Amino acid sequence: MKRQLFSFLLLFSFVASFSAQKAQTAAALETSLRRHVEYLASDKLEGRRTGEQGANFAGDYVAEQFKKLKLKPGVLGMTTSGPALPSYKQYFTYTPVRDPHSTPAEPTSVSSPTVREGSGAAANNTQARTAFNVIGILPGRDPVLKNEAIVIGAHYDHLGHGGQGSLAANSTEIHHGADDNASGTAAVIELGRQFVSVARTSVRAHSANKRTLIFIAFSGEEDGLFGSKYYVNNPVWPLDKTIAMINLDMVGRLNVDKLTVGGIGTASEWNKIVTEKNITETGWIALTTLTNVPPKTPKNPNESGNYFTLQLNQDGFGPSDHSSFYGKQIPVLFFFTGTHLDYHKPSDTFEKVNYEGLTKITNYVAAIVKAIDENPTRPTYKVARSSNSGGRMTFSVSLGTIPSYADSTDGMELDGVRDNSPASKAGLKKGDKIVKLAGKEIKNVYDYTAVLGEMKPDIEYEIVIKRGTETLVLKIVPAPARRN
Repeated sequence: MKRQLFSFLLLFSFVASFSAQKAQTAAALETSLRRHVEYLASDKLEGRRTGEQGANFAGDYVAEQFKKLKLKPGVLGMTTSGPALPSYKQYFTYTPVRDPHSTPAEPTSVSSPTVREGSGAAANNTQARTAFNVIGILPGRDPVLKNEAIVIGAHYDHLGHGGQGSLAANSTEIHHGADDNASGTAAVIELGRQFVSVARTSVRAHSANKRTLIFIAFSGEEDGLFGSKYYVNNPVWPLDKTIAMINLDMVGRLNVDKLTVGGIGTASEWNKIVTEKNITETGWIALTTLTNVPPKTPKNPNESGNYFTLQLNQDGFGPSDHSSFYGKQIPVLFFFTGTHLDYHKPSDTFEKVNYEGLTKITNYVAAIVKAIDENPTRPTYKVARSSNSGGRMTFSVSLGTIPSYADSTDGMELDGVRDNSPASKAGLKKGDKIVKLAGKEIKNVYDYTAVLGEMKPDIEYEIVIKRGTETLVLKIVPAPARRN
């Protein structure tokens, strides 16, 4: 009995000490993440519209962070004379289609099946512009596996002073883009710091990354994934040796610990990894010490001892940069905390970011990357379930809903409802689950987008929702989609 008590006290002391160290480290990480987001979402950067000075400032900031971390420059930079020099900037020229300060219009299409209704490619004037991705490389340490790479990325651009893509009608205010996507950019910088720290601490050299890690801050995402599309056609590492792409886009608004992970169906190993790494480290330590064997994966993500309530989405396509990689048959994972009423508006500001949640997500992604890196076998690419293989679905109507990104079989839950929209006028609310629309059953976001594509403006439709234990039948009149 005394021996058992001693073992328990020893375990308790170890876990307490470990937890204290983790808390101290988390506090430092949270401070760094906040600093990055505050700068990237500041008025000085004027919304980071691709090709404009604010976006260039943002890209310069990321490049300077990569330089401080002593990541290897990813490309040969442009010079006016003499040999090309190593650079963190991968320049590309693109031609947008409209003036960024024109009257904002709700787009008529979204990338399906991952839906952000009312979002879409931002627009600029028709003059060609130069922009750049920022790329830093941490070489692998394993003699063989170092020839394979894992890409960890996020886009750093946003909407500038509004215009096409904005959901603030006629606004020319700065669209700060703290969540979209200063949050993901900050996380990529700090993920770089974590892996560099491990790689360069001699006593932990055995824990250094085996494969090469490529950290990328993409430009042009809001304009139609220009930056990531350019990269996959001009990669700094062979695509056939790029074993995975990890994308963080809008990870700054963690609410009730709900985290969406997309791309689960793009590799056979993903479900097991993201679920196992969702168990808190103290839980792993306690269970492993007591049983002397690794604990089993919990049966559902709501059990105690988990970091997040995971919302798993199978598809590898969606309106963010991972789509460009999945289109090249590279397994992807996409981390996302959900849309909100500040999405694509000036009110997406730095003080609204959940920095504690962003810290948890950064550490979680680090654990997942480490698990991928340590597995001597590369992830097994799969074709994930998709409604239309990532094509574009055109809508002639708008309902003003913010659909949930999670897979489901019993309806489509709403993450929010836009003010003064047909959905709000019909009485829909955040948390409602649409189970029937226009006479057709709705089991998931795929069903929803299919029905939405068939609806006509100014015609009354019946919509059936579940709200808690109630089933409500409401009437909704779609508005015409705003034309470009």
